[in-house]
Amino acid sequence: MQQRELVKQSPIRSSYLSHSAHYGRVYAVESTLELDYLNLIRFEKTAESVESQPFSIRFHLAGRPRRYTPDFLVIENGVEYVDEIKTRSAANNPEFCHKARKLSGIFRARGQVFRVLTEDDIRPGNRAQNIRYLAPVLDAPAPVSEYQTLLNATNKRSASMPELLKLLANLAITPSFVRRAVAHHFLQCDLTKPWSQLDFTW
Repeated sequence: MQQRELVKQSPIRSSYLSHSAHYGRVYAVESTLELDYLNLIRFEKTAESVESQPFSIRFHLAGRPRRYTPDFLVIENGVEYVDEIKTRSAANNPEFCHKARKLSGIFRARGQVFRVLTEDDIRPGNRAQNIRYLAPVLDAPAPVSEYQTLLNATNKRSASMPELLKLLANLAITPSFVRRAVAHHFLQCDLTKPWSQLDFTW
C-alpha cells in the first residue's frame, strides 16, 4: 500500500493518494481524517466496493442551487452508503446540519443511506493510530505458515502482547508476525487500546 501527500492546500488540509490491492483501485482523499476512514475500510474488508468522490449531484437549499460531491460511496451487504467525513465541530455547524438533512432525504429517495462520520466514529481510542501502523501490510501476503506453526505449537488461544512475543521468540517467529497477523485478522484484538497493551485471541 502506498500513501503519499500530493499537494499542500492549507496548513490543515492536504491531498493524498492511497492504493488498495484488495479493492483494486487508487483513492484520492483530502484530509488525514478521510485517510483514517479509508484505512479502516481497507482493514475491515467488509465492503463489496469503495469509491472516493464517486459522483456529484445538484440540488436546491434555501432557494439557492448547490452542488454536492460525497467523500465516499461504500457498498456493504447490498446497501449503498453515501459517506461524508467531517470533523465533529464541522458536523455540528447548524448550516451543515440543515444541508445534511436535505441530502439525507435526497439520497433516501435514491435508495441510498447518507451518513456523516466524524473523528468520534473513525478515531476512538488508539484505533486509527494502530490501523495506520497496519496500513503498509494490509496488502502484503498473509502469514499463513507462521500462523500454522503457532497453532500447532500450543493449545493456547489467547495471550497478552508480552506473552505472545515470548511465545513467538520460542518458535523462531519474528515479531513482525503480530503486525501482519492482526492486519489479516488471524489475531483478534481491541484496537482502541495502545499497541503495546493489546490482548489477542486466535
